[in-house]
Amino acid sequence: MLINAVISRLKSGSIRNIIAFSDYDEPPPVPYVVVKSESGIVENTQQVRIMVHNSKGRMDEIRHYTIIELEQLLGDYVYDDEGNRYKLTKSGFTDITPERDDQTYFMERIYLSPTPGIY
Repeated sequence: MLINAVISRLKSGSIRNIIAFSDYDEPPPVPYVVVKSESGIVENTQQVRIMVHNSKGRMDEIRHYTIIELEQLLGDYVYDDEGNRYKLTKSGFTDITPERDDQTYFMERIYLSPTPGIY
């Protein structure tokens, strides 16, 4: 499954608390990353939304991870699933979103993956 492969890949980076969007009741300690799979805005794609959370005053770390480190981890990532290959392509990122209920700030980056097939 693509979401599990992305989470596994991200765990090799500098942030160790990586969770799927639907897999938690309480957020883990900061910094943490939430990965969410969505239908893509482009036909025949799956969208992977990656939300990087950290505490106030850590905006530079949020930006660095979202813009630089995610690209190093996922920029040329090819995922195999039952003989089908997926290559993630970057779609864009948001600015930092102000404080949430859990007292964190976050920034999002989106990657797209085609539906199963050989790229």
